[in-house]
Amino acid sequence: MKTPAVFILLGIVLPAAMSPAHAQRVSVAAQQQAQRDGEVRAFVMLRDQTVGTRPGANGAAMKRESMPKLHPRVRGDVDAVLSTLPLRARGRVVRRFERVPAFVLQADAATLAALNRNPRVLRVDLDVGGSGHAVVPDESSVLNQVHQLAALGVGGAGMKVGIVDTGIDTDHIDLRARIVGQQCFCTVGAGCCPDGGSSQSGAGAAEDDQGHGTNVAGIIGGDGTVAPRGALPMASLVAVKVIDRNNRFNSTSDVVAALDWLATQHPDIDAVNLSLGTDTLFAGDCDNSAAWTQALAVAVANLNALGAVVTASSGNQGNPTGMSAPACIRNVVSNAATWDFSGGATTFLGCTESATAPRQPTCFSNRSITTDLYAAGAFVRAPGFNGGTSNFGGTSQGAPMVAACAAALKQAAPASTVTQRMTAMTLSPTHIQDTATGRSYPFLDCRDAMKLLNPAMFEPIPASGARPRIRPRT
Repeated sequence: MKTPAVFILLGIVLPAAMSPAHAQRVSVAAQQQAQRDGEVRAFVMLRDQTVGTRPGANGAAMKRESMPKLHPRVRGDVDAVLSTLPLRARGRVVRRFERVPAFVLQADAATLAALNRNPRVLRVDLDVGGSGHAVVPDESSVLNQVHQLAALGVGGAGMKVGIVDTGIDTDHIDLRARIVGQQCFCTVGAGCCPDGGSSQSGAGAAEDDQGHGTNVAGIIGGDGTVAPRGALPMASLVAVKVIDRNNRFNSTSDVVAALDWLATQHPDIDAVNLSLGTDTLFAGDCDNSAAWTQALAVAVANLNALGAVVTASSGNQGNPTGMSAPACIRNVVSNAATWDFSGGATTFLGCTESATAPRQPTCFSNRSITTDLYAAGAFVRAPGFNGGTSNFGGTSQGAPMVAACAAALKQAAPASTVTQRMTAMTLSPTHIQDTATGRSYPFLDCRDAMKLLNPAMFEPIPASGARPRIRPRT
């Protein structure tokens, strides 16, 4: 389905079947597509009955690192709404979540009308899709100062990073020893999980059939046997496949399901990377822009509350005023990409640079007033599909640099908070000037961020040999 339709049709008059008093609950795009096609894949977000506020809102009831007490009642709230729907509709539910008060179902016009009347329903939108933010065509790790982490004694030991992507080449020698969890939520066509379904668990569930996720995983945690070493070669990796062999995802609910699963099954997760995004772009914070962005915001808040930083790439459409979701979610660390090499005229991802230079913003990067930082991302050589190496470029390659840095900061300063780690990465002394918009953005410098959170690591070791005490930033 064409995702822009979710938003460009909002000014069209509602069908008579929908009461004006309830018009805000079901999007016009969902109504019109149901009338045209008979049914739609609808994302239904419920009102938060537990904390008494809108899901995804950043008020007192949804603070970082204060786990929303949603999950004990999520199932009951969803069941209560489903019980009001036509019997046929109850059997058309395709996705439910453990900690996010939402569900996805195939809905006809009658079902949408019933949802529109239900006061428990916050809003209903089409369940839209998107893509991974990289293309196959390095100095990126050096520019971002993640190459020095191991030398500082921060190699990722005891850290766990979730990677929501195309999966991982689970046999790759650079990665296989540290994959500690696999899951798939992939609903393109009949299902794009390795077993052909739309959900799969256990060994082999996140087997990569495209290569994008393997490259991203290698940037974070490759051990350097075949490809260049990743930032955290001792970190544990959890792979969740949501993107198909064509580097596409059909439903944002798959991404919500992935984040929900990570929070439920891996509550000790330290960072989560999302090198992907919707085709639809947003000019600012998008937490309450649609049912599915509200669900993303709740899923991210749940992970933040567990101590995990969530990172996402901004997208590769070259838009100077908008980013894709989930990068536009307020509590996600979003990144655009710079080049990492000096060269002549370069055409890539639909745009042409007259010349390239390290830390020069790429012409293909999306960015907005809410983009958090830039990171080097074109091009990055890392582990590849079928056991080899790969060179990818895009905002996708900057995001795992940020995720690796976030996990490294937690290892170096375990008493630091999610907010402190996120802030430290945006306080870089190096800034990128975007000549197209006149805006200035911080450029990821992980070494500097670590020095802010744990300056003791950079002090000389006393003659006694005692290690300096970790002093997290307050």
